[in-house]
Amino acid sequence: MTYQIFSSAFILAILLSINICSAQEKRYPFEEIKPDCACPDMEWNNRGHLELKDISQSIHDLEIRLDVHAKWNNRMIIQIIKNAGKYEGYFYHKRTESFYTPEQDSIIKYKGKWEKYNFKKFRLTDANLDSVVKVLMAHQITTLPYQNEIYKKGFLSPYFIRYKIDGKARSFQFGSPEAPMREFPDEPVYQHYNAVLKTLFKMVDPMYAQIWKDVHLQQEKEESDTVFLRKPNAEGHSVYVDKGGDDSPYFARLKNLDYTKADKAYLRGLKLLHKYKQPQRQPIDLGKLPRTWVQLHMYKGKFYVYSASNGSKLKIALNDSTTIVKEMESSVRLINDVHQKDKSIYQVSTTDFRGRTSLFQIHLIHRSRGIAVFEDYFGKGSHVLMVATERAHRFPMVINYTPNHMEPEFLFDAPDFKQLLSNEQ
Repeated sequence: MTYQIFSSAFILAILLSINICSAQEKRYPFEEIKPDCACPDMEWNNRGHLELKDISQSIHDLEIRLDVHAKWNNRMIIQIIKNAGKYEGYFYHKRTESFYTPEQDSIIKYKGKWEKYNFKKFRLTDANLDSVVKVLMAHQITTLPYQNEIYKKGFLSPYFIRYKIDGKARSFQFGSPEAPMREFPDEPVYQHYNAVLKTLFKMVDPMYAQIWKDVHLQQEKEESDTVFLRKPNAEGHSVYVDKGGDDSPYFARLKNLDYTKADKAYLRGLKLLHKYKQPQRQPIDLGKLPRTWVQLHMYKGKFYVYSASNGSKLKIALNDSTTIVKEMESSVRLINDVHQKDKSIYQVSTTDFRGRTSLFQIHLIHRSRGIAVFEDYFGKGSHVLMVATERAHRFPMVINYTPNHMEPEFLFDAPDFKQLLSNEQ
């Protein structure tokens, strides 16, 4: 197959017919594609992402797409369609995350389908789409091969050209053409790849610049209003104080109580404890003692809850028969007895799956704020500062924000438990 390179004068003449507005201050309007949108051209794929339907399902007389799956926080689609002789063009963009951090409320609402960022859909009104299609056809998009058919070295391949023309659907995939063009300067395929990318990106560069300018302006605003314990580094990692309370998605995850449900792990733990359960034992009465707790931390004399880089959160729950501890994994103990020693101290007797019985104390050091010290739960002499889950939103949260990979956890101050316990209320 021959891949002809058209004369520079011919291609330049077509490119010059693309009418791109260069006004620096122009704002480009867009539509935000939300998860509950009525979008007949979109569907949830098998990875739980809202995307355009497969090109084979296109209902248009002609459709050409450039799909970009990039690892640097961009998911983009440039789409050209034609119906009844009239062209329309669209640019879809959404930010992406390196790590999946779902919001529980959204998972429930959209039945497991969730994305942190929505597509922004721009209409391409400043480009001569008829001329653009001519350029693409001149660069033989209907016959260009997959890059791996001609380039046997490994390469990143974020670019897909997909089209449906005259009822025929096809796609091919390729990577950045710069290196192959230098290595094989006489191979026209890489020059075609390069021209196709430049032609399509030329249309959307102003919108792309607007998107990231808006992102950076928002980040600057947030940073000016944010107390940083570690300033953002080159990779975006930072540690900061979130005072959003119940309005913050981080607090929603902190207060999630799924670990208290009777799931398979809990039932397995309960089965191991069954042989230690006292016959005809009455349910344990916890009185006014809060049932669920999350860890509280101290830094420079102030209390904070914490969203860790590794996603783990120490949580403890008590019910009428067991205690449940959730960190990286869950563990269950049988409650034998709860005794209120005085108005601020509860003594709890438990048995673990090996049949070992132990005592721990819950010291309510500030009842109205829900603050307590759990003494001896994790071994004799151990102390952990906790707060009742329903009071957690009253404390600021330290966020260890890690957009790319896990980072060392923030080191809080060691609480002075002797002083804290002297302040029991």
